[in-house]
Amino acid sequence: MSAWAALPLFTPPHSDLETSLESARSIEQHVARLERRVLDAIADSGERGLCDHEIEGITGLMHTTASARRRGLVIKGLVVETGERRTTPSGRSAKAWRVK
Repeated sequence: MSAWAALPLFTPPHSDLETSLESARSIEQHVARLERRVLDAIADSGERGLCDHEIEGITGLMHTTASARRRGLVIKGLVVETGERRTTPSGRSAKAWRVK
């Protein structure tokens, strides 16, 4: 069994396993609180939903934290795509997410 089996919320890194495991362990105690913060922001947006950059702006979380917590909520079946895409500040297209 790999070391990742003990941390099912995290996907394997591209490199440097030990650093990634240390990072995963350090945030583990905060995951539920951060997911609640992201879920509340998405819920408050209603059917329109939020894109990751909007979640970042509302919650004040960094991109890596906000998108990882949103992904966790998707995996848990609590958040789904709205079917809408919006333009990010960098001009790219981003999916919007809403509470299921």
